[in-house]
Amino acid sequence: MLHSAGALLVQALPTFFVVVLLHWYLKTTLFQPLEKVLADRHAETQGAREQAAAALKSAELKVAEYDAKLRAARAEIYQEQDTWRKGLLEEQNQALSKARDDGKALIADAKSKLAGELEAARAVLERDADGLADRIVGTILRGSKN
Repeated sequence: MLHSAGALLVQALPTFFVVVLLHWYLKTTLFQPLEKVLADRHAETQGAREQAAAALKSAELKVAEYDAKLRAARAEIYQEQDTWRKGLLEEQNQALSKARDDGKALIADAKSKLAGELEAARAVLERDADGLADRIVGTILRGSKN
């Protein structure tokens, strides 16, 4: 049996060498170039991913910078609006104060004119009252004589 196994082994040796030779041939001509192509593709894909991540990070930084500039611009606009509003409020207060002062002056002038007219009317009434009183007394006295 050993002899037949040895004969079988001798007959199988050429097949074994053909399989080893075929394995070596396929490995060198097919699998190594295929692995190289796959490794290159993986490296390129990884590089593209890294570039995309870097671009995304750069975009995020630019967005943050844009937001900061936008906030600063808004703050500046709000500050300008507040300054303008305060100036307008001051102008309104000054105009209101001037109008009050003008109104007080007009009222004081009107009061003084009215006081002058009142004194003139009292003087006229006193003068006329004396004359009218004399006439009334005269009319009463003449009426009692009749």
